[in-house]
Amino acid sequence: MKLTKIDPPGRSFSRWLTDDEVGQVLAASRGWRLGGDGSVVAGTLRKSTIAPSLAALGAAAAANRWISRPAAAGSDGSGPTHIMWGVFDARTDAEVASLVAAAG
Repeated sequence: MKLTKIDPPGRSFSRWLTDDEVGQVLAASRGWRLGGDGSVVAGTLRKSTIAPSLAALGAAAAANRWISRPAAAGSDGSGPTHIMWGVFDARTDAEVASLVAAAG
């Protein structure tokens, strides 16, 4: 399986980030890669699937409170998305994978 580097989105955190973009930010911070089937993969030799997609990783981040968003979007659709780095970074790759599977 060929792995592709994941770069964080070009959009600013001052705007709402989609689940896909949140997944990009989290995956890029850990150095995870994108598999040929669209899954998020940790490791280059011993590959471990973390999430079936970047969007699933972002959705799990919201479900597990690794990110926070305002309760309601502003009238122009903007609002901050804040990543709880301490909460996310405290999790091992295996724990993240199990929490993503549980959220999906």
